[in-house]
Amino acid sequence: MQERVVWTKDADYYKEQYLISAEELAVLRAAGEQISAERRLVYDALYDWMRKSERYAACFNEELIRAISLDEEVFWDDVVLGRLTDTYVNTQRNYGEHFSMAGLSLESFIGILTCFHEHIRFAFMRNGLATFELMTAFKKFAQVAVDIVTEVYNHKMACTLQEQNDSLRELSTPVAQIWEGVLLLPLVGFIDSKRAQDIMQRMLAEVGETQSKFFILDISGVAIVDTAVANHLIKMSKAAKLMGCNCIISGISGPIAQTIVELGIDIDEIRTTSSMRDALRLAIQEQKE
Repeated sequence: MQERVVWTKDADYYKEQYLISAEELAVLRAAGEQISAERRLVYDALYDWMRKSERYAACFNEELIRAISLDEEVFWDDVVLGRLTDTYVNTQRNYGEHFSMAGLSLESFIGILTCFHEHIRFAFMRNGLATFELMTAFKKFAQVAVDIVTEVYNHKMACTLQEQNDSLRELSTPVAQIWEGVLLLPLVGFIDSKRAQDIMQRMLAEVGETQSKFFILDISGVAIVDTAVANHLIKMSKAAKLMGCNCIISGISGPIAQTIVELGIDIDEIRTTSSMRDALRLAIQEQKE
């Protein structure tokens, strides 16, 4: 279960970030008090746009419109009265988290915000309030909401990618117990420093949990064996030995053996076999002795 995020950006941060002064918020609040009668017209225009939108037809439905309509007054008062407070910031984050979890895309969410803000601007214009000072203050305030929602969505995307990477690492290090006291990890693809570290951690964790005496690393599926890969294998073997587990590297083909020799890598401390079957036979025999 994902832990709830502790956000650090508060109202003061956004005021400083967008150069929003107390005077500008006062101008916005004074103008907002004069367009209270426009609220229904603005929301009706927003819902009409959502129903007719072709670009976001797959995202906008009556259920979403009903969800927005439940908090019309809060949305309206926060924006037109310039209530840039910590409560407002947290409210916007909560809406961002809710709609992102519901599957609403960031693009479509920003589309809703843009349309809503645009019709509020029209309301100011209809009432003869669209001064330069007011429009500047309103534009800054509107940008805050977009910034908050974007941050929430970006964080969710980063978490999703991290979870996917974690899952892929789990799948790429499938340790299996193939015999009593014998673990097997077939390696496939490329091995870089990050993956080598993950493999070692997984290997040592399994050795510690199962108290296995042999660990077979099969590298027949490794794409390239160079100096870095060979050094990673040596480290894995030594780490396992420190825990009382013998590491056997199987899948050493002719080309791989030749490459290792040409690289001048000392592998005297590593036990190797040409096939996984030979490695398993060796581990079973030594356990019986």
